[in-house]
Amino acid sequence: MAILAVSREYGSGGREIGRRLAARLGYAYVDKERLFQDLDHRGKRWGRAARELDEVCPTLWERHDWQYQGYISLVESLILDYAVQDRVVLIGRGAVILLQGVPFCLKVRLTAPLEVRVERVMLEESLDREAAAQLITRVDQDRACYLQTNYSKVWNDAGNYDLVLNTGRLGYDQTVELLLAALAEKESLATPGARNRLADLALACRLKARLATDSRILAPTLKVRLDDGGAIIVSGVIHTPKEMQLVQEIAGEVCGSKALQFDLKRR
Repeated sequence: MAILAVSREYGSGGREIGRRLAARLGYAYVDKERLFQDLDHRGKRWGRAARELDEVCPTLWERHDWQYQGYISLVESLILDYAVQDRVVLIGRGAVILLQGVPFCLKVRLTAPLEVRVERVMLEESLDREAAAQLITRVDQDRACYLQTNYSKVWNDAGNYDLVLNTGRLGYDQTVELLLAALAEKESLATPGARNRLADLALACRLKARLATDSRILAPTLKVRLDDGGAIIVSGVIHTPKEMQLVQEIAGEVCGSKALQFDLKRR
């Protein structure tokens, strides 16, 4: 089956549309509440970080902070693990960018005219018109900054998406029908090779999260990537032989028999 990743302007109806589609198809539905619960299970630190940092524009300090990098890595790992399970709707949090190379993922952006979104937010949040407009501006700016800061991507760049749909013109029901048809077309692309590639990508993200959240490793330059041949490559600068050994041990524990390559330099 296919995967749906949704990017949405605030007030465009992304969560409601995602829920309706998930219910129609029997898909899992993963939004911030689901991720918050998952992060709570990883420890109080990460659940608290999620509620403070979720899809907001990080400060300069936060961008280089160990906790922020760990939080982002955990969210990425959770999103990829859900994608591997298949039959899932993923709402926001950079899922569209994380799954760019996955051919059976439908990457969608939902928009609506500002006046439509203001009316929706006024109703949903019990706000007056001015407060609703201000909230929309702030949330949209935060989401754009979150994507730019963490993935160097422009939030409203149509090139990031398979479809850009105006829910103000289409309405929720027609939007769901269009997404159902588009997902059906994506299913044929879920080949064994594409699924294996996604599983390897999820494994690389899992390793990245383990390294990024281990307080014994103080190496902010560490990177984990999957090469074209399917090997997981760990690169960066470490400081001591003990740290290098720890990185290698964690990588072996997480990845098992998976091909690993290390490009670690001592400072």
